[in-house]
Amino acid sequence: MKCFKGKKLLCVVGLLIACTEDAAGTANDAGGAAQSVTGGAGGATSTSSSGAADATGGAGGSEAEKPAGLVTHLSGNDANAETTLLGPALILMGGGPDVDAAFERWVPLIGGGDVVVLRTSGGDGYGDYLYSDIGGADSVETLLVTSAELADSAYVAQRLAQAEAIFIAGGDQAEYVTAWKGTAVEAELQNAWRRGAVIGGTSAGCAILGSTVFSALNDTVYSDEALADPFNRYMTMEHDFLRFPPLIDVVTDTHFAERDRMGRLLAFMARAISDGASTQMVGLGVDEGTALWVGADGQSEVLGAGTVYLLRASAPAAQCVAGQPLEFADVSLFALQAGDTVELPAGETAAEARPLAAASGATIPTDPY
Repeated sequence: MKCFKGKKLLCVVGLLIACTEDAAGTANDAGGAAQSVTGGAGGATSTSSSGAADATGGAGGSEAEKPAGLVTHLSGNDANAETTLLGPALILMGGGPDVDAAFERWVPLIGGGDVVVLRTSGGDGYGDYLYSDIGGADSVETLLVTSAELADSAYVAQRLAQAEAIFIAGGDQAEYVTAWKGTAVEAELQNAWRRGAVIGGTSAGCAILGSTVFSALNDTVYSDEALADPFNRYMTMEHDFLRFPPLIDVVTDTHFAERDRMGRLLAFMARAISDGASTQMVGLGVDEGTALWVGADGQSEVLGAGTVYLLRASAPAAQCVAGQPLEFADVSLFALQAGDTVELPAGETAAEARPLAAASGATIPTDPY
C-alpha cells in the first residue's frame, strides 16, 4: 500500500492495518508465531565485558509485574540468562529484507543471552526468526511499547536492563520519539550501550539511532520538499534523543535509493548545523536489504546486498532558511558496498569520494546514485 500525507489508508481483511511512515518494515516483520507472555522476568544478573553488574530490575532483583495494556510475545526462556557481554555494537539496517549476516554477527557478542525487540505496532515477526533461524539467544521477547506510561513501567525497564541485545523494528519514528523520549526506554537504551549490549534498528528503528533524527511528527518528507524549503512543516527534527558515541553528529536514513532520499538527507544534515546541534555532520543513507555493523570503537562494515551512502559535510550550508531552497556545497559522497568500511563518527573511509551539492531545489548531480 502507498501512504499519503495527512491520511491513513485502511484495509479491512479481518484486521485494520494502519499505513504509517516507513511501514514497509522488514520481510520478517509479518510472520512468525510465538508464545504470548503474561508473566514477568527472572532475577538473574548478567555481567558485561567491563565487569559491571547489570540491573536485574525491581527491588532486590525481583520480578516486575507486567502492566495492563502491554502486548508481548516470547520465544524461548522466560527467565533472565546469566552471560558475559562482549560488545557494545550497533546495527543500522535499511528496511526491506532483514540482513541475516548482521544478526549472525551479534551471536558471539551476546553470549547466549536475551534479545528484546521494541516496537509500537505490528506483531511478532522477529520471534521465531531471531530465536530459531539466527539462533544463539536464550530468548527473544517483543514488547509493543505504545505510550510513555508503558515506556516508564518497571516491567519494560527490567526487560531492557536484562537484555544482551535490543532491536528496534520498523514502524513510525514519530511514535518512537513521542512515546519513548525522556522515559526508561531511552535511559535503558543508553545503559545498554554502556553495559556492552548490541543495539540495532531497521527502517524507522534505524532512523532514531543518530544524534540528529528526522522525527516525522507531521508525516514523511520527500526530497523535493526538503530541498525546496528545509524548514517546511514536514521537516521536524529531533536533536535531543539517543546519543551513542559512534553516532554523535550523525543522522541516518533508510529505504534510501529505493525512495530517492538523497535530497532530504542533505537537508537533514544542513538543518542539524543550522539548528546548532553540530558544527559538522555525517549522513548515512542505508539501502533496503543492507546493514552497517558499527563496532564499539566506531569501526564499521557494510553487510548485505545494497549500498550505504556516506555523506560528509564540514561546513554549514550557504543557505538554509525558511521558505528558500537549500544551497549546500562541498559535501563528499561515498557509495559503500558490502565489505567496505568506515570509521565513525568521523566518517573516514578509503572509498572514493564524489562531490555532492544542493542548489535551486535539486541535487547536483541530479542522479547521485
